[in-house]
Amino acid sequence: MNITKTKKINWIDIKNPSKKDLDYLKKNFDFHPVTLKELLSPTLRPKVEHYDHYLYMVIHFPIYNSGKQTTESVETDFLITKDTLVTVHYEELPPMKKIWGECHVDETSREHNFGETTAFLLYNILQTLYNFSLRQLDHISKKINQIENQMFKEKGSEIIVEKISFARRDVLDFRKTIKPQKTIINSLKIRGVEFFGKKMRPYFMDIIGDYMRVWNLLESHKETIQALRETNDSLVSNRTNKIMKALTVFAVIVFPLTLLATIFGMNAKNSPIIGHRYDFWIIFGFGLLATFAMLIFFKRKKWI
Repeated sequence: MNITKTKKINWIDIKNPSKKDLDYLKKNFDFHPVTLKELLSPTLRPKVEHYDHYLYMVIHFPIYNSGKQTTESVETDFLITKDTLVTVHYEELPPMKKIWGECHVDETSREHNFGETTAFLLYNILQTLYNFSLRQLDHISKKINQIENQMFKEKGSEIIVEKISFARRDVLDFRKTIKPQKTIINSLKIRGVEFFGKKMRPYFMDIIGDYMRVWNLLESHKETIQALRETNDSLVSNRTNKIMKALTVFAVIVFPLTLLATIFGMNAKNSPIIGHRYDFWIIFGFGLLATFAMLIFFKRKKWI
């Protein structure tokens, strides 16, 4: 448990809460037992609950795991009273760690971020988290640019299909984390105004704007990846068609030679030409003529 404070506002940050941490919260704050019990383990469902003297909010933020090449959901719980903000998380959250460090060691930064109410501190934390989410989307932008450049160089390949699949999974995981927040942020605007008063409405509206910027960029990435996938499928299909066309032309050209070899290879008593002094060269000449005839035919049809 870490605590930093100003004259008016306290910020308590807890990572992986223990029974000792919960006992401290129970002793010093009148939090509902159900709320404290929920803090013992991560909650899959985001929510905002308004109690008599505090707000309880559960929200998830996307963090990119470079090792797994995908985005994972990291939960943060907020317990908000008039003079104290309690944040609880179960994994390291870089932007939270950054703003905490700045507020803890730098009095100017602490005064700036804390403001006059816990609502203003909450606003600054959420704004930092959403700005971090925007930066998290940069790696998806880089993936998209790399896929686009490589796609038209290689004109469709299994490697491109794999890269598109990884990028698509990344976007879907990001969306899965971000999408439920829309309801939560809208609910926070209502509950927050009820709890802190109308003067905080612009700040909560600004948080909605930060969320929408992340969501719109994510939707743009989703549409771009879908378009790249369709384009790559077309390139792969076109390359496959060219290969099939070449194989078909080759098979048709070879067919007369195969037919001649089969006919003159029959064990018949009166086979024509067979036994003639130049029988091999005559049959070979027929084969060449048939091959050239097929090539000329394909050229005129513009099949090759």
